[in-house]
Amino acid sequence: MGVMGPWTCDPVLARALPEVASRLAVTRLNRDPTLNEGYWWDAVVLTEACRTPQAVTGLLNVERYATGLVGPLNPATCGAAGLLATAWNKPMVSWACLGDVEGLDTLVSPMPEPAGVLHALLRFFRWAHVAVVSAPQDLWREVGQGLAQDLRARGLPVTGAPAGTRWWSWMGWSPPCLTHRHPPAVVVMCMHSALLGGEEQRVLLEKAEDMGMTDGTYVFIPYDALAFPLPYHHAPYPVLANNTKLRLAYDAVLTVTVDSPDVTFHEALQQAKEAYEIPAHVDPTQ
Repeated sequence: MGVMGPWTCDPVLARALPEVASRLAVTRLNRDPTLNEGYWWDAVVLTEACRTPQAVTGLLNVERYATGLVGPLNPATCGAAGLLATAWNKPMVSWACLGDVEGLDTLVSPMPEPAGVLHALLRFFRWAHVAVVSAPQDLWREVGQGLAQDLRARGLPVTGAPAGTRWWSWMGWSPPCLTHRHPPAVVVMCMHSALLGGEEQRVLLEKAEDMGMTDGTYVFIPYDALAFPLPYHHAPYPVLANNTKLRLAYDAVLTVTVDSPDVTFHEALQQAKEAYEIPAHVDPTQ
């Protein structure tokens, strides 16, 4: 299995340790006969460029040594990567691809589509007005643009910050649909969570607190947590304990994440350490 990224493009992704994660996955797969069905599985982490136009070039030689693909993280590369996978008749398992892409016959979605989850949430609370704010990196710009397009296709009015606009000056602009006379406006933050060290989200929420936008008029939803089980039950986050302004702003944050009822992410990694399945120096909280 070829594991697509990109993994070295920002400080948070650089800490993800895809080699360790993929090795842990195939080790457990290989020792479970009910899953491996007699096959021997292996994984290789693919090197990818950070910029979207060059991200797919690393796949050109994959046909020879990968029977399937996991990823990519960047939805803008789904089309090209999916067409290659279809031409090679190799499955591509991706949780990041947005919307239906024509001709990708071997694309597999392993979880509910984030845009669909958001749409169900917005309908439940009857929140009709959405703003999508993205971090400046290629990965998050592509996520934000794809999400906005998908939500518009579902009938929601969606605004986006123009390229190069400072978040706080853009958020200070209040069209009629975002005033106190209407239900809360939703701001979807396409960037790394502040709880995981995302600086852009920390700055955005602190500015929102300074501008009085965290009083219930706006609801801020982190996009990244839709794709993995962010620990939430009795989970301490030092960034909130050490930053009063961010802690106050977080009252306006609604986190939707994958549930993990049996064991948290941190506990699962700790168990893997104790079973010598991953290196002892790996810190689950990092």
